Amino acid sequence: MPFKEALAVYYAMTRQFIRSLRALDHNLEKAIHHAEAKKFDPDNFCTARLAPDMFPLTRQVQVACDVAKRIVSALSGREAPVHEDTERTMAELRARVAKCLAYLETITPDDFAKVTPTTLVKVPNPPGKVMYAPDALLARSVPNFFFHVTTAYGLLRKGGVELGKRDYLGDVPMIDG
Repeated sequence: MPFKEALAVYYAMTRQFIRSLRALDHNLEKAIHHAEAKKFDPDNFCTARLAPDMFPLTRQVQVACDVAKRIVSALSGREAPVHEDTERTMAELRARVAKCLAYLETITPDDFAKVTPTTLVKVPNPPGKVMYAPDALLARSVPNFFFHVTTAYGLLRKGGVELGKRDYLGDVPMIDG
């Protein structure tokens, strides 16, 4: 992959995952403060669901982190770090996000230099299946990541946390124009 394309993948994917995970962490922090102000246990959020057949907040955060680190690892040729799904508290969820962020921060544009449109990426489900890199990234990983980040945001909003679009978007760099 020419450097220009590797740089585009890096900024379009890795940096956006980082920005969104930082926003997610900020939203979890706001949820903790909200619960403390309302005098209830912040960990009550961990089991919140939008529907009975949907994952709770804890799993939404875990999957968002896993999707980001797995696709970045697959495309960069690195081994994704393994994080056991043992989080049960808001503090543990924030630590999970922090571990994922620490890993993503080690990725550079050069890490994507060997990716081509015909690079095959293993997918976790269904087992034994692969996808071409652009499909694995754009048709599967990016939508899946944002589904889980958005659902986590929705669960916190449903729980009364005062969040808005800026909280969801995170730190969007603005310049005077």
